[in-house]
Amino acid sequence: MKQPTQPTKRKPGRPKLEQSETKINILRTASYLFMEIGYDKVSLELVAQKCGITKASVYYYFSNKSTLFTECLSYVMHIAYTATISILQKPIPLKERLTEIAFKQMSNAHLDFETMMRDAAKDLSEEQIQQIRDAEGKLEQALIEAFEQAIERGEINAVHQPLLLAHLFTAILTMKNHLKLKALPLQEMVEQTIHIFWEGAMQKSASKP
Repeated sequence: MKQPTQPTKRKPGRPKLEQSETKINILRTASYLFMEIGYDKVSLELVAQKCGITKASVYYYFSNKSTLFTECLSYVMHIAYTATISILQKPIPLKERLTEIAFKQMSNAHLDFETMMRDAAKDLSEEQIQQIRDAEGKLEQALIEAFEQAIERGEINAVHQPLLLAHLFTAILTMKNHLKLKALPLQEMVEQTIHIFWEGAMQKSASKP
């Protein structure tokens, strides 16, 4: 007589789906906190409180704050990279794509990247800093390639360096954080700053005497 099939025993530990959902919840919550109140004011206890979980649950995924910070910035950079690539691939003029990117990024005003890095530097290892910089570099490279292609098409003057244009454009995205500019309507500020940036990119460099 055939014996009834025994149920498969579940291995000890949390289900993978639960692990994934909890970790993503921690990353999202902690990322918001780091960008909203800064590195020094965030603690794993605060993250746990905001997530509605125990502090031990946060430690289950992240051994300390510097590890959590590193993963958060890599996570945020990946989201920004994915969103930027999606916009840059649209079959519309680059100026329109840059305007869309700027509006999307500036809609969420927060502490700028370099300020957070300076505050966290005392706790980060060289490997953690490199991990964050690598994530940042992917986003920068996507913009550089977009400017290179625009130069080839004649949308931007060839005298300008794509790397410099990428850095200038990234700097534009932090303008919303300036206290005096927060009163301006977002749409107006985005359109005017992109217009100024684009006009500069189109012009030839002034000839030296």
